[in-house]
Amino acid sequence: MKQRSFPGRPGLLFFGACAGVLAAGMGLVAAAGLSPPGRQVESHSALPVYSALGAESANVQFWPWQLLETAEEQNGVYRWAEASGEFAAPWLDLFGWGMGQGENASSGQVYMAGAEGGDCLYVRGIRFTDTPPQIAGLATPNAVQQPLAAEFAAGYRDSGFAVSCLVYAVDGYQNLPDDWQETAVQRCREELLYLVNLSNDDQRLQLYQRLNSMLTPRPWALDEASFPLEPVEEYWQGMGRDQLADMLSTLQGMVRSAQYNSLVLYSADGWQEPGESWGTLYNHQPIYADREMGEAELNRVLNDLGLDVQIVPLEKQVMVLFGWYGGNLALYYDPVLDCFSGYALQQ
Repeated sequence: MKQRSFPGRPGLLFFGACAGVLAAGMGLVAAAGLSPPGRQVESHSALPVYSALGAESANVQFWPWQLLETAEEQNGVYRWAEASGEFAAPWLDLFGWGMGQGENASSGQVYMAGAEGGDCLYVRGIRFTDTPPQIAGLATPNAVQQPLAAEFAAGYRDSGFAVSCLVYAVDGYQNLPDDWQETAVQRCREELLYLVNLSNDDQRLQLYQRLNSMLTPRPWALDEASFPLEPVEEYWQGMGRDQLADMLSTLQGMVRSAQYNSLVLYSADGWQEPGESWGTLYNHQPIYADREMGEAELNRVLNDLGLDVQIVPLEKQVMVLFGWYGGNLALYYDPVLDCFSGYALQQ
């Protein structure tokens, strides 16, 4: 399968719009041309992929967490005993989580780390209870209040703003079946097809819903966002807010174009209008085609948009990674919570 390339960008392990993204199991993922364990391949935004062949070895981190690891090794992480970490709440709200629910709610411990040309804030130990996002009309076992754990990071560097908001179940990962990765990769595959109008399965609309909520130039949830570390606050108010808005707006346009392309290319009745857009994306519009859509169709829909997609299995979750000139956005599918639970964005 031909891999798109872009001038001036280091190579990235694409198993998105390229050969491995639609692999239903890890055997097929391994056949997609991924590098052997130990080899590192970096993207244009310095987001490394370390051997995404298995849960034990996959280690894909966005820049704030990369910086934290380096700073910890050099004893360059500082704890802020006086900070509460409540500044993470708007970023949880952005993804639909209601931080602070339940008697066990806590706002976590705040840390800071600096690098040449940048600073970051981190919150660890956030605890709260909430109900995972549900699909209307579908009975699921996760439709109850559950104890949750979250980690948050935000900061800036020479290339721009970065934020990460990761949410996990407090317990349950040790009880996952041996084939959980294969099942989760397949789930993300189906969600991705639905996102770009190549599937009519309305039970696979969580990825669509999360992006439809996030991809707005001015997320309402962030109107009150602020940071206790002065350099980060100054950057956010001066450049960071606009940089985040530009990244989300750019990805919004690319996903809408992918939705449009599928209707133009694969409608059985000829070209279709994309329909109304009550959110940031077009409303999902079924395609009544004569064949099942899959890898080849997704590759064609994404072709020439400048958008690369990966599905990367991690230790506890599976990451759907969107990459384009100027940014990376990852959404994390959690097999215990049975939903997309967190995100990371960097320029």
